[in-house]
Amino acid sequence: MSNAAILVAIATAFSMAGGQLLFKLGAAKWGGEKLSDWIVSFATNPYLMMAVFLYAITILAWIYVLKVLPLSIAYPLTALAYIIVPVMSYFLVGEKITVATIAGSLVIMLGIAICQYQGAS
Repeated sequence: MSNAAILVAIATAFSMAGGQLLFKLGAAKWGGEKLSDWIVSFATNPYLMMAVFLYAITILAWIYVLKVLPLSIAYPLTALAYIIVPVMSYFLVGEKITVATIAGSLVIMLGIAICQYQGAS
């Protein structure tokens, strides 16, 4: 199992989380009355365009990960995004982190650790 591929898989989780944050920031300035307004609003929104670009890069990295790692090892690492998003949202957009979010994040981390341990044996 490649340590580099595991690091790239973890990086995809960060990239996915970053994309979600960009979508959140872009959503506030997106919309309109007609479909054409929505399309123009989307195409001229720098946050949304950066999110789409970041997701495109993430897809390429993910394809590399899938080429070199078993899906059963790689995929659980994407769950890190569920932990990264609330942390980034707290620091960058001022959203609150609840006790339930912290508890859920701990459960996710335990699940990832179990999956990775299974993959190491």
